[in-house]
Amino acid sequence: MKLQGAVAIVTGASTGIGRAIAQTLAGHGARIGIVGRNTEGLRLTEKVVAKSGGEARMFIADLRDQRALERIAVEVEDTWGGADIIVNVAGVWHDGQKVYYGPDLAKTPVEQIDEVLEVGIRAPMQLTRLLLPHMIERKRGKILNISGTFSSGGAGWLHYYVSKKALESFTVGLADELRKHEIQVNCISPSDVATEALSRFFPEDAEKALAPADVAELARLLLDEGVADHITGQIVVIKCKSAH
Repeated sequence: MKLQGAVAIVTGASTGIGRAIAQTLAGHGARIGIVGRNTEGLRLTEKVVAKSGGEARMFIADLRDQRALERIAVEVEDTWGGADIIVNVAGVWHDGQKVYYGPDLAKTPVEQIDEVLEVGIRAPMQLTRLLLPHMIERKRGKILNISGTFSSGGAGWLHYYVSKKALESFTVGLADELRKHEIQVNCISPSDVATEALSRFFPEDAEKALAPADVAELARLLLDEGVADHITGQIVVIKCKSAH
């Protein structure tokens, strides 16, 4: 496969880690499907990818909407014949005004729990399920999930914590299932990453955090055929090497 000419679908691509991964893969020749619900952010990612000499197509969708996921799968098939790479980045831990942190579970709004879990674990499972037949038919492909470490534990945002731990379990189980099809499934668990959101809500943490490009470079290594073809079912933790 290599990255040259490979079709990579990246969710959460309107900002942060998703944008960085899309840019990095495109810079190495992949054709990128960028998925998200922030149209303005996706357009900026599209421009960033173009500056890298790559090709990107936007798929504007709310990942909580099953019909939207099905539409993405159909359009990917119609446009490129299927996906070679799936990168599940999208996750929810804040809205436009506040962080989903603080309240105990008993005081957490049910709508917030639903949104976090639907985007964080249901959507990766459903979108992967829809895109898998092409990979299985060809006996090749790579799937990468983005989790996150929780050095202080899950208290205060149990829903987000559970969504990420479930994503890691999904990684291990799916890797076992797809080993016979020669498809690798791995997960990167970074802490912390200086995304726009982290800089906004936790500026003191962003100062000593990883750059999105650091995560993207590790993603490239795990997704490039020939580099990590025998690595699967792994949760790779990445942290900043110094506190600055």
